[in-house]
Amino acid sequence: MAEQDDLDKKVEAIGKLLKMFKMERIVYLIVTIVSFCSLLGCAIYLIYSKGQEEIPSIIGMFGSSGGIAFTSGRLLKMWSDALQLLNPVGRKDTNHGR
Repeated sequence: MAEQDDLDKKVEAIGKLLKMFKMERIVYLIVTIVSFCSLLGCAIYLIYSKGQEEIPSIIGMFGSSGGIAFTSGRLLKMWSDALQLLNPVGRKDTNHGR
């Protein structure tokens, strides 16, 4: 029964963390969606530009792909940190038998 109480406390802590960082997650998702749309727009423009000035489109593709990579990485880190509360084996403070 103590294990169930411990698990309930961890799940409650994760719920509080998710609620606390809800706005940050929403901002990351919005930036990811906008960056993805920009990336697609630049790619479509490059396909149909037919030899016109392509430098702004290429810069737009690099910028938007960087935005996607950054925000996706931060979201994955946030989820990883939340899941580490449930899994004591993955924590950095364990000695792994040493």
